[in-house]
Amino acid sequence: MRREKWRWIFIGGIVFLAIGLLVAVRIIIGPFLLAFALAYLLSPLVEGLEKKGLGRRMAIAVVFVGIVGALGVSLFLIIPVLYSELAKLTFVLPQTLHEIEHAIQNVRTQFQDSGLPDRVALVVDGHLGQGEEWVAAKLSWFLSTLPETLASLTFYILSPILAIYFLADWKNFESSFMRLIPQKWRLEWQRLWQDINHVVRRFVRGNLVVAVIVGVLIGIGVKLVGMDYALLIGIISGLSDLIPYFGPLIGAVPVLLLALTKSPWVVLKVALVILIVQQLEGNVISPKLMGDSVRLHPLWIVFALLAGGELAGFWGMLLAVPFAAVLKVIIRHIYLRLVSPQV
Repeated sequence: MRREKWRWIFIGGIVFLAIGLLVAVRIIIGPFLLAFALAYLLSPLVEGLEKKGLGRRMAIAVVFVGIVGALGVSLFLIIPVLYSELAKLTFVLPQTLHEIEHAIQNVRTQFQDSGLPDRVALVVDGHLGQGEEWVAAKLSWFLSTLPETLASLTFYILSPILAIYFLADWKNFESSFMRLIPQKWRLEWQRLWQDINHVVRRFVRGNLVVAVIVGVLIGIGVKLVGMDYALLIGIISGLSDLIPYFGPLIGAVPVLLLALTKSPWVVLKVALVILIVQQLEGNVISPKLMGDSVRLHPLWIVFALLAGGELAGFWGMLLAVPFAAVLKVIIRHIYLRLVSPQV
């Protein structure tokens, strides 16, 4: 009993120190977290190649050569187009802001000359002014933060390399972690871990595939209706679609603001494209590829998204649903353990 007590004290101390270290170096922790996520998602693929007779190192090499090759070809095709779109946007956006400001000023002048009561005209004029400031602020923020965001992504180039190291020692990590758990609980932990793996991997892989499909469809759709920046719009739409329920709305805001650089008529056509693709996703694509992957009630999903957004912003919303699914699995196992000790 005394030995087990010291075991938990030791584990608690290690966890406490680890959390403190992660908080201190949180600026550089992103690539490591992404590398761990890559290793976690690719581990079954590597193990599948191992079962076919390849050594682990060779299996890892085959997986990463394929991924790096596909990624290299994609970047070779995407980066020049994306750079061209960003350069064009930098040139067009100031002119668009001026045109929007001029249009709002015309509307405000018409309201002032319309003969409406002074208080009504004053209220309308005030709201139009606020709308003008909001649109200008959002467009300026989008333009100023986009290059910085894209530049920061280059820091994550290390992630695939780090993922190789994670994968090489993945089984050692699992066995080392298992040894921290008392012998009498290991079988129960293995069952719990299998259920968590099933839920998380199914949700993440399904969401990634759906997001890619949505991004491609919206990019093609806006191109067909005459909108510029199709690649940029496709990337924004795909990334935002990773957030359930609210993601399409979040992604639609910058996309429609981009459409304003063309004309209000193009805004309507782009909005129609987004609506059609989202209907396809909700009624055809997601049910086929994901089904009910997390098996959470929609009310709980919305609550998790709102709570995640309140606690951690964008990343909180992105991780809220898989976290809620994992929490459900853990609570279910605890409940079964309490009501049926033999389970």
